[in-house]
Amino acid sequence: MKESKKPSNKKMFKNRIIACVIFTLFTIGFTLLIKNVGTGEVIVGEPSGEVITSTSTTVGFYITNTKFKNSIGYNDTWYKISKYSGYLLVVPVATLALIGIYQMIKRKSFKKVDRELKLLVPFYAAIAAVYLFFEKLFIVNYRPFIMDGELEPSYPSSHTLFAICICCSSMMVIARLLREKRAKLAIFINLALTLLMIITVIGRLLSGVHWITDILGGFFIASTLIFYLVTFLQYNPKQKKTKEKE
Repeated sequence: MKESKKPSNKKMFKNRIIACVIFTLFTIGFTLLIKNVGTGEVIVGEPSGEVITSTSTTVGFYITNTKFKNSIGYNDTWYKISKYSGYLLVVPVATLALIGIYQMIKRKSFKKVDRELKLLVPFYAAIAAVYLFFEKLFIVNYRPFIMDGELEPSYPSSHTLFAICICCSSMMVIARLLREKRAKLAIFINLALTLLMIITVIGRLLSGVHWITDILGGFFIASTLIFYLVTFLQYNPKQKKTKEKE
């Protein structure tokens, strides 16, 4: 009896790319809905509630977002927690960058750096491009509060985007680099990264400085980028097809 053949590495890669494209289209569709559907004008002021400065802004999914804003309000404790936990995201990025630089110097070639680390270069570039796109070119909405004296772009939540992208990608790469050799260390690091990601995202949600759709947008966009990274991490173009002869 012949065993069913597993799909080839190349075929699996194509299927995953199709899945990535579908999720990308879903994320784009969600963003356009937030931009254009159920829009309403909101008066925004200082987080303290004092009428020092106020202005108006338009937000999509007006009813859902304003209900969320009114129920959450502004929480300075969670704002500070998410702010400083966001700074800690630099640690895994810098650590993996230093490991890559060390390998490049030791092996005297960027080509000889572990493939997982090389893939982080375009991945981080994609995160930066997405952030700048929504920050400068395509502003979906503004924050529900005036922070630091000015009204800032709010979609997607950059803390949510960075936390999910950086922590998830770091966990995947660390797991591959350490493998079975230092499994306990990998588990400890990944638990710390998971905790950092959860605190940052939940902290941003409960701080009240974003609309609920900003958090969801950050989650969907980050998940899309992670899907692409996983696809390329699992695809090995040099893998040879194994021929089964019976």
